[in-house]
Amino acid sequence: MFGGFTERSQKALYYAAGEAQKLGHNYMGTEHVLLGIALEGGQASKI
Repeated sequence: MFGGFTERSQKALYYAAGEAQKLGHNYMGTEHVLLGIALEGGQASKI
């Protein structure tokens, strides 16, 4: 699904999709992507 992204980016997007699902949303918005980045734990999460 996210094949054109780096492994870390894919992880963040999978986390984002999971968070959207947990929240009962049928879409993945910016808020979910930001949560996914934070959960991935890379340098971007430290900003």
